[in-house]
Amino acid sequence: MSSFALQMAMAPRATMEVSPAQIAFSQMLALPWAAMETLIERELSANDALERLDGGECPICQGAWRARCPVCSVPARREPCLGDVEDLAATEPDTEALRHAVRLETAASEAPIADCLIDSLDEHGLLDRAPGEIAGELGVPEVDVMRVLQVVQRVGPPGVGASGVPECLLLQLDALPVKGDDRLARAVIAEHLPALARGRFAAIAKALGVPRARVQEVLELIRIRLRPYPAFDGRAPAVASYVIPDVLIREHEGDLIVELVEPAMTKLCVRRGAPEASRARAFLSQLHDRWNTLRRVAEYTIERQRDFVSRGATAMRPLTRAEVAAALDLHESTVSRAIAGKYALLPDDTIVALSTFFGVSGGVDGELRRLLESAHGPLSDQRLTELLCEAGYPIARRTVAKHRARIGFEAASLR
Repeated sequence: MSSFALQMAMAPRATMEVSPAQIAFSQMLALPWAAMETLIERELSANDALERLDGGECPICQGAWRARCPVCSVPARREPCLGDVEDLAATEPDTEALRHAVRLETAASEAPIADCLIDSLDEHGLLDRAPGEIAGELGVPEVDVMRVLQVVQRVGPPGVGASGVPECLLLQLDALPVKGDDRLARAVIAEHLPALARGRFAAIAKALGVPRARVQEVLELIRIRLRPYPAFDGRAPAVASYVIPDVLIREHEGDLIVELVEPAMTKLCVRRGAPEASRARAFLSQLHDRWNTLRRVAEYTIERQRDFVSRGATAMRPLTRAEVAAALDLHESTVSRAIAGKYALLPDDTIVALSTFFGVSGGVDGELRRLLESAHGPLSDQRLTELLCEAGYPIARRTVAKHRARIGFEAASLR
C-alpha cells in the first residue's frame, strides 16, 4: 500500500512587483501643479525635516509685471483636494465672460453691436474687422460702434479689441502703471515698432531726437511689462485662475527653449540632523524625478511639434504617447501621467494643454475638410466656427473663411 506525504519547501521565483515608492511616484507625476502644491504643503506640515526656502523668481515675468502674469496674478486660490483634479478647468470661454461684462455696461439696444464686435475678435483677442465695416453690416452709425468698442476695451483684458499689435501695446500702457513719462514709449510703439523689432535703434533715436539708450529702454519696457496680444483665449474654454502653465516654451535664436515653472517656484531642502530626514529626502527624490520626467517628455514632444508651436494647428504632426514612450525608454502610462492636467505657455502667450500636442495629422484644415465633405447641405462660416470650436479648434470666423478658401471650398452661398 502506497503512502503520500505533503512537504513544504522554499524555491526561488522571479516576479515583477510594483514597489510603494513607484506607486507614490506615479500618483505624484499625474498631479497638476495646483494639486502638487497641496501635496507639498501637507508634507511640509507632517515632516519637520522638510523645509521651504524662499521662492524663486517667476520665470514668466521675473517679478516685473504681476497684473496679468499667469503665475503671479493667481489670487488666493482655493486649495483643491487631490480627488478633484478634473475640476481644475472652468468651462466658460473668454468671449462669453467678456460678453457678460459688456452687456452690464451698455444699453439693451446696443447688444447686437456688442455681439458683432466680440464675434469679430480673433483667437488673440484682436479685432479682425474695421469698425466701419461692422457699422455698415449692422446699418448703424460708426460712432455707435466705436462707443461700444471702447466699452469692450475698458472691461476686457488690457489690449482686447485692438486693431493690431501697436494699438494693443498702447492700450496696455493705458491700463498698467508706468513710472515716469511714457510719451517716448508711445511714440516708438505708434510710429516705429517694426524698426524697433529689427533693432534699428540709431534710426529711431535720430527720428525722435533722443539718445539711442532711451530707445533701448523702451524696448526693455515692452519686453518686461507688455505683451503683443491681450491675455485672451478667444473661444477656447477658460482656464481657471488657479490652473497655471507647467511648461514655458520660449523662442531664442531659432531654437525652442523649454522651462518648467514648478522647479523655479518650489525651493525645498532637508534640515540636517532632523529625525525624519530620510523620509524628506525620499520625498525630494520623487519630486525631482517628477520634474525630470516632465522635462524629458515636454522637450521631446515640443521638438517633434516645432511647426505646430511656430505656425499653429495647421502644422500639427502625427504624434502618439506610445511613440514618445519608445523614444525616451518610458512606459506609455508614464507619458500619459506626465502630460495629464499639464499646460504649456506658447511663445505667443497662449496657454494650451500638453495633450494638444498629441493627435492625428491634418490639424484644423483636416477637421474643416471633414466637416465640409460630410455636411448635409452648405454650412455657413459661422456654423463651421462653432463646430470647429467644439472639436477643439477655437478660431475666429474670418480665419475659418481663410482656411476654407485655401483648401478649395467656396462660400456657403456658392456651394
